[in-house]
Amino acid sequence: MSINSMDDISIRIKENYKWIYTYDYAPDSVWDEWRSEVADYAWIQEEAGAVTERLQEDLPCYILLSDSHYVINGTWDDTMKSMMALSERITGSKKASIVGIIHLGDLTDGLLPLEKTRQFESRCIQDMQSLNVPLYIVPGNHDYNYFRGNPEVKYPDRPQYYVDFEDMHLRMLFIDSFDPREAVRYGFTEYCIHWLDAALNMMPDDYKAIIFSHVTPLVRLQAWAKDIRNRQHLIEVLNKHAEKILTFINGHNHCDHLFNDLNNGQFPIISINCAKCEYFLEHKPEGAVVPERRLGDRTQESFDIMQVDVKKRKIYFTRFGAGSDRYVENHKAYWV
Repeated sequence: MSINSMDDISIRIKENYKWIYTYDYAPDSVWDEWRSEVADYAWIQEEAGAVTERLQEDLPCYILLSDSHYVINGTWDDTMKSMMALSERITGSKKASIVGIIHLGDLTDGLLPLEKTRQFESRCIQDMQSLNVPLYIVPGNHDYNYFRGNPEVKYPDRPQYYVDFEDMHLRMLFIDSFDPREAVRYGFTEYCIHWLDAALNMMPDDYKAIIFSHVTPLVRLQAWAKDIRNRQHLIEVLNKHAEKILTFINGHNHCDHLFNDLNNGQFPIISINCAKCEYFLEHKPEGAVVPERRLGDRTQESFDIMQVDVKKRKIYFTRFGAGSDRYVENHKAYWV
């Protein structure tokens, strides 16, 4: 029997339900090995081929993923196999090339001693760097190693930065969105907002911007916090520079979400699904799309290839694994 048959998938779901229906790995949990000793990874190559066929020609490719939440015995190794297979397939097709990886935060769960957390983070970072393209990361709330009262909290070395792509006339801005020292932990520092304002002010006139953050700027676009610190100030800056911005992209929500109802009407806010293999419908904003996940086939993975056409103000998100393709056009985001 093929390991990808529906009967086998049903067996895997029953045996490993806790893998895809939980979002909190307790440190003292015991997790049985879920991979078969004769695991067939043909689905990775098949999905890499299918994704490559759907790409736009002659536009650079960025691997875009979020919330991988690395754990021992998790699915990160397969995520890396998938990204490597996709990179090789795209390079071989000569349609485009991968020029960077963007990770929107929560590399790990942030529940362990700091030394162990650093080991896990280094593992993930080194794995992604092995694709030999630049890696851009925004810190997620779990990356602070803060949860379950963990006393060994860590803070990012580069909470905000930007990168210019001169040939594309594109500036990508990466900002922080969490601070456990604050009464309202989720949100944006005054410094970060002033920095963002200055970075957009100084941007060349013929450039456009994409802003990346772990957390969305609007309370209603997430379900974990009752407030987002300095959200109004941030929205004022976003509105001020709205004509320069192509989109605001965040992770954190563990779902796909397209929001086109900003008052400025110039760009959408887009949430990216979690790379970790999980499937639960709780704690999601209204309008969220949560693609079903299964272990052992293409839906185990969920990340994007992002392609940007600055001249046409278009962005393409081609999904590897669970979920749908999306695109941005005429200042709005759409499902394919």
